[in-house]
Amino acid sequence: MFLLIDIGNTRTKWMLRDKDRIYKHDSFLTEDIDQDHFEFDVAIKKILISNVAGFEKEAILKIKLKNFSCPVEFIKPQKKYKHLLNGYKEPTTLGADRWLSALSVSHHIKKSAVIVSAGTAVTIDYVSLDQKNQYTFEGGVILPGLHLTKNALANNTADLKSFEGVVQMPPINTANAIESGFVLSVLGNIKSLFDIACSESQDVAIILSGGDAELIDQHMDKSLKKYVSIKKDLVLEGLFIFASH
Repeated sequence: MFLLIDIGNTRTKWMLRDKDRIYKHDSFLTEDIDQDHFEFDVAIKKILISNVAGFEKEAILKIKLKNFSCPVEFIKPQKKYKHLLNGYKEPTTLGADRWLSALSVSHHIKKSAVIVSAGTAVTIDYVSLDQKNQYTFEGGVILPGLHLTKNALANNTADLKSFEGVVQMPPINTANAIESGFVLSVLGNIKSLFDIACSESQDVAIILSGGDAELIDQHMDKSLKKYVSIKKDLVLEGLFIFASH
């Protein structure tokens, strides 16, 4: 049995599973990581963790997991793992979540892909597939997520407060202007990475994940819709690949 943990900036997701099926799957606020979330009666063979929330959260979780008499591994990006090459200039500085998402996609999808994680931050990455079936993480962009965008504007301007808006073209109120600006920015960056991928490959997928995946999918241009699929647990799937090999 494996315990897989994805520590995000806002939420931590976890999964208890073996090679055949998932037994438990839940999440909690990362700020509550010091509470008792992992109490199981089954024997855990290995614990694998992705952490992008900083050293303090990692240290707290290590203490909470001491009761499990099994190996605990925090996954770090490598220059190469199996079929996936890390093309980052300094491979170890790539976020573990981006690396694991790329590993999951390259394991399950036999084509090049643009991977979008729309959460606290938005990452849009390009993974290529060459004629020798070699995948390469080519790089990508990072944007503030919707919540961060609203907070930045509310905290650093006099009149742009954080209200709930909708995507509207052209926007006719401030809340809609902020929401629309965020979505259009993400869509524009997706299109840019997709165009790069299409210049090098005839078959490209767009994978959406994260809490705002549906919001982005809802406003995706019709010309790109046929390439899109939503997969919510890419990081946990990537951890499982490490666990099972």
